Amino acid sequence: MTTSIPELKPRTRRTEGVRVKGRAARVVNEVLTATAEELSRVGYAALRVEDVAARSGVNKTTIYRRWPTKPELVGAALCTVMEPPDTPDTGTLRGDFVASLTKSAVFTMSPLGKGVVRVMQIERAHPEVEPIARALREEYRSLREQLVERAIARGELPQDTDARFLADLMSAPVLARLLMDQEPVDVHFIERVIDLVLAGACRSAKQ
Repeated sequence: MTTSIPELKPRTRRTEGVRVKGRAARVVNEVLTATAEELSRVGYAALRVEDVAARSGVNKTTIYRRWPTKPELVGAALCTVMEPPDTPDTGTLRGDFVASLTKSAVFTMSPLGKGVVRVMQIERAHPEVEPIARALREEYRSLREQLVERAIARGELPQDTDARFLADLMSAPVLARLLMDQEPVDVHFIERVIDLVLAGACRSAKQ
């Protein structure tokens, strides 16, 4: 039985390496959200701290004090709006990957997600954009690899399973459709991909 992907809902923002509470947390969230929105609107090269300040209602000196450079500001913004996939524990590898990839699909298909992805693709060769994108990709891959490692630990898969390879196989078709083809993805498609890959992995393990 399949279900439809839920609508994107407001989420609790997170800021890497910054502990903030109350008004300070609100300011951080407003600045980082505004940065992501400006990035989606004008791209990385044309992004100006002055415009982020105007959109967020925060003085630009406050922004520079916390994020001295544009790469730091954009990196923090992307880590906030593009929250890495959770490492949900549904009890099965299949359930974990369905939940993880669904979360990624929901964001990528949202208006903000589409804008951010478009910018990252267009400006991926920019010397300041490429390291940011690479770090985000590696974080996502590592978290999905953890899902496979946990499945190995609970006996779902053989001990010699290549966790990263299997995680990549389950993620790649979904991400390709979302990022390269820019086509919508539903839970049914995600489930079909995961079931096909896991069926092949199980057959290989029995041989």
